[in-house]
Amino acid sequence: MTAPGWELLLALAAALALWSPRTALAAHRVRSLRAPPEPPDVAGVAGPTSTRRLLAGAAGLAAGLLVGGLPGVVVATVVAVLAERWLAGAAGGDGPHDRTSLLRDLPGACDLLALCLTAGVPVGAALTAVGGAVPAPLGRHLSDVAALLRLGAEPRRAWADAPAELGALGRLLVRAGESGATAAPGLRALATDIRADVRAAGEAAVRRAGVWVLAPLAACFLPAFVCLGVVPIVLGIAGDVFG
Repeated sequence: MTAPGWELLLALAAALALWSPRTALAAHRVRSLRAPPEPPDVAGVAGPTSTRRLLAGAAGLAAGLLVGGLPGVVVATVVAVLAERWLAGAAGGDGPHDRTSLLRDLPGACDLLALCLTAGVPVGAALTAVGGAVPAPLGRHLSDVAALLRLGAEPRRAWADAPAELGALGRLLVRAGESGATAAPGLRALATDIRADVRAAGEAAVRRAGVWVLAPLAACFLPAFVCLGVVPIVLGIAGDVFG
């Protein structure tokens, strides 16, 4: 074999010696466990809190100057508050809507996990199946945990980045895995507790909504009560005193 042929064979042998499936698998795990890059701010304006407040204040000031007078002060305050909340919602992340979605879908996911574990499915495979069955954002978080478990991460590490709403589920599965106990009864009990909490929160929200609905009505009747009730009494007392 010619000299260039031997050089080529030596180069291929060195490459095979440096590369192995184990090394490639380890590199893949490291890349997968690396923290994802932070998403950019929406339109560059919904990022830091100070920037949101500055823009909301500017919007409120513009609205107040447009209306003018005492009504302008009220309009400026309302516009500033609404603008700040809108910009905060546009920033993305796990906001109130995501939290509500997680709590709404979590009981059903717990029931599905209980069925999978009762049938003998491993925890990682059960999380993968349920994560693909339930809607986002819950399905996405469960799939992320399942992916970390498949890559060999410890269960506590796999659940470390999950939202706080999934903390009870993660702790239950981790304890069951460490003790060897079955997690199905605990999952069913957790689903029942979450449904009760969601129901109680909904009833409280309905009561608060009723109060806010009646507030404008009270604000309309208050001036009339003052004019028809308090003013005549004050005028009568003043007439008796100065009459």
